[in-house]
Amino acid sequence: MIFTGSLLAACAASAQNADFVDAVFEVDEAAMIRAVNAQGGNLTNLTFQITAPGQAGAAFPGVASQVMYLQYTSVKSAAPDDQRALSVDVVGGDFPAGVSLSLAANPAGTGSTGSGHEVVLSNSQQSGVLVTGIGSAYSGTGAGQGIPILHMVNFATENLDAATAGVVSLQYTLSNY
Repeated sequence: MIFTGSLLAACAASAQNADFVDAVFEVDEAAMIRAVNAQGGNLTNLTFQITAPGQAGAAFPGVASQVMYLQYTSVKSAAPDDQRALSVDVVGGDFPAGVSLSLAANPAGTGSTGSGHEVVLSNSQQSGVLVTGIGSAYSGTGAGQGIPILHMVNFATENLDAATAGVVSLQYTLSNY
């Protein structure tokens, strides 16, 4: 009896009281991009010089392709907003006569980086989708990080007109689809 009484006293002395608190987690949705050069610096222009050949009777030589990087952060939401696309649109200017621009994307980064596509822009084709299936992912912020976009100029000498040279403004957009 003494043993049972001391066991009950020990249990009563160690009785516990509990309270609960909810941990609330809020996650921002994000879709952010910026254009950079290979060194990771801000990029505002790509210049393509279509130059005359060195000898009469020759066609204009091809133009070297250029690579820019689109650094990005994407945190998706619930369906139907659980997939993003990277698109390109001509938002100003006209391509020179006989000139088009091919863009090829190769998704890179950490997470659900999606699938790349090629888009050919011209005066008759003003937009296209470069990457589909982007989920929650990020590219990094350093040199050579981001989605590399290869820009290739296409033309035939006989279709060129120097009077139509100018600036074409391209807008890259990361958005739900």
